[in-house]
Amino acid sequence: MNRQTAFALLLPLMGIGLALLFSGATDPDVAFHGDDAAHMRWRMGELCTEQGVYFTGSGNCVNCHAPDPDGEALVDVDGHTVSPVVDWQATMMANSAKDPFWRAKVSHEGLVNPNHRESIENLCTACHAPQGFHEAHLTGKVGPNGYTMDQLLEDELGLDGIGCTACHGIDDDALAGRSNGDLPINPDNVSWGGFENPWDGLMSGQTGFNPVFGEHMRNSEVCASCHSLYSHTQDLEGEETGQVFFEQTTYLEWVNSAYNAENVQCQSCHMPLVEGGAIAATQPNWLFNQRFGKHHLVGGNAFMLKLMRDQAVALELSATTVQFDSTIARTERSLQTQTAELEVRQLASAMGDWEFEVELRNLAGHKFPSGYPSRIAFIEFELQDPDGNTLFHSGEWTPETGVIGRDETWEPHWETIESEDQVQVYEMVIGDVTGAPTQVLERASVLIKDNRLPPRGFSTNHAAYDTVQFGPMAALDANFNRTAQTGEEGSGSDRMTYRIPNDLNAATVQAHVTLHYLSVPARWVQSMFEWAEDSEEIASFQSMFESADRTPVVVATTTTWAYRGFDQNDPEWRLAPSAIGSGQPLRLIPPGETIPLEVVLVDALGRTVRSVTPDAALRGFDVSDVASGAFFVRVRTESGWRVLKGMKLNSQ
Repeated sequence: MNRQTAFALLLPLMGIGLALLFSGATDPDVAFHGDDAAHMRWRMGELCTEQGVYFTGSGNCVNCHAPDPDGEALVDVDGHTVSPVVDWQATMMANSAKDPFWRAKVSHEGLVNPNHRESIENLCTACHAPQGFHEAHLTGKVGPNGYTMDQLLEDELGLDGIGCTACHGIDDDALAGRSNGDLPINPDNVSWGGFENPWDGLMSGQTGFNPVFGEHMRNSEVCASCHSLYSHTQDLEGEETGQVFFEQTTYLEWVNSAYNAENVQCQSCHMPLVEGGAIAATQPNWLFNQRFGKHHLVGGNAFMLKLMRDQAVALELSATTVQFDSTIARTERSLQTQTAELEVRQLASAMGDWEFEVELRNLAGHKFPSGYPSRIAFIEFELQDPDGNTLFHSGEWTPETGVIGRDETWEPHWETIESEDQVQVYEMVIGDVTGAPTQVLERASVLIKDNRLPPRGFSTNHAAYDTVQFGPMAALDANFNRTAQTGEEGSGSDRMTYRIPNDLNAATVQAHVTLHYLSVPARWVQSMFEWAEDSEEIASFQSMFESADRTPVVVATTTTWAYRGFDQNDPEWRLAPSAIGSGQPLRLIPPGETIPLEVVLVDALGRTVRSVTPDAALRGFDVSDVASGAFFVRVRTESGWRVLKGMKLNSQ
């Protein structure tokens, strides 16, 4: 594809833009009548084309990195586009400078501490508007207190968010030790990338930036500066105490993990490689497939993505609804497949009581939840009888009340839960100089609670632990980040016991366990909303927030049937229940930690009914295809076969 072809591709963009302008339409989703391709091309034409000294707008990258009309470049093996512009455009990073929650929180902090307003804004824009921030600082176009929100609102490069050159302009200069947006920006318009043999003729001519291979672009250290954040503590009068508080430490959490030692970088999950590679640009036409990371940049903030999708016109965002939906789907898929595992097991209990162990394992390379301290995860535990009647319910959530039973101030970390008003909430709770909980980040002084689940391999002896510590209650929990067998730390898991009182009459019950995730709980923003009359940004976000769907994301679920008389320490294999009623599942109970290798269901005449997977046998399986009366379950272990006898009751 030559330059003439590229110019020809721009003409439709211009025509679409003019047509939209003269039509007077205010909502492009309506104006394009569902033509997603045309809408997307128009939206790309709306990207920033500002040219600075050190940065260039993302719209200047569209010519070569937009979807290829010929379907040859920037596609995977199935022909699906992997255009970095398409994938990036609807991410939190692309919209970081227009994020209404962020803008409202910056305004809130400035209203609480007006003497620090400009310095707060300068700190916050370093990561949320890095192109504008660094361009202004490097060229000397900032005031005495730095790059402010007023300056950002007039700055196209700043409003471009974490644009292309914000990341690709980062030099490999002591990256691991940087924080608070202290990015080492290349002064010579080098654009670092992951291609080992880039051709610089066309890109340097069109944008002024020279593509150069940078190994550091493949490593987590390039993420360190904006994902390691500390603040200088202020007292209630707005005076600095001299203390530093580590507010967000996602990169350092990864450093203190097994993933660091195993060379599993941030990009491994957040920028997954295209299988077989991809051609990186639509021009020139002789480029070939190379190693290519998708610019998915997925985190866990599906809530804000949905809010911004629904408010895209008001927020003047460039991504289409289709792009937002794709990013939201990736975000929820990541939360549900790459974030955590949940398991529930019945334990032996006193006669008539019910006791269960719930284990949560973190699969992420950092704490869960991580990042901004509003985020919480919580466990919902519901016990039902065979008819579906609820006997016990901890952690129920409703739009009106949030998490039912959660303490008004902060919920303790629980090792054992025995009542419905006790809820396991994984969160970071920060306190001010008086020890009272606060959502004002500049007042953060003490760590009241941090039981966010650490990553696998996390150690309290690591050099970075003082910046990423958990506690204090979680630090005293022998089941938190420690293996069940040896008590060795680094499991990246938590085990808790649910002990249900003995006032339940059911002989068989089912436990349903769900792990929920909320990125912006209503409780976190309520104190900010008290300032709505003083801030247009806060009032605007409050309106958007209250009209948004705030339902938590379900991260993981699991269930198990439980039976009276269960004892996991019984030395014999058992079936529970030994006499089973119609519609009830049958469960195989092994002695101790023994694992069945093969399970076969057999009728009274010795005929094989069917095989049952070991996992299904241990969790509970259907026996409706067995006639009333006696039946048998054959179990093969490493030591051979054994036969267990069961009884199916007549349904009449």
